[in-house]
Amino acid sequence: MKKSELKREHLLEAGLGVMKSKGFNGTSVKDIVDAAGVPKGSFYNYFDSKQAFGVEAIKTVAEQGRIQSSTLLKNSSIAPLERLQQFFSCGIDSACDGEFKIGCFLGNMCQEMSDNCDVLRAAINDALNDFTSDIEVLLIEAQASGSLAANRNPRQLAEFLLNSWEGALMRMKASKCDEPLQAYLAMLPILCSD
Repeated sequence: MKKSELKREHLLEAGLGVMKSKGFNGTSVKDIVDAAGVPKGSFYNYFDSKQAFGVEAIKTVAEQGRIQSSTLLKNSSIAPLERLQQFFSCGIDSACDGEFKIGCFLGNMCQEMSDNCDVLRAAINDALNDFTSDIEVLLIEAQASGSLAANRNPRQLAEFLLNSWEGALMRMKASKCDEPLQAYLAMLPILCSD
């Protein structure tokens, strides 16, 4: 990786850390460069605007999440619905590690920015659609193995599962406990049964 690419990645990762805790509107360009330890002018060498930074932050978080989950989701030695259960169990572990404060970066950005910025809304929607597609592929595999009823619509079920998960994360933040996530996990086998 080139030196300029490394600097851009450093700026992006440092800014993401701030944005995860303060939100998009609560994070200034100054906050981002201060976290990265670079002069303010450096920001504009890599990003045209804070909005452009936000789009890249969304893409980065989505890509990191998909890389982390792909090993589990594509592990054909584990039954598809068991992989799905493990995927969301890992999400619960992550949420608990964050002391119920962070939730899902994409979900948080969606709540904060979807009505305010079409460019960010579109980037969030694309990222969530990608995660939905990953779940859909797993559900199609479950149908092929006979563990999910053939009359289920994998895309609709994937949409419902991801949307419900995002709602459970929102409730987790409000309650400051994992009860909404555990309730989600308990319902998952019922939602995916014949």
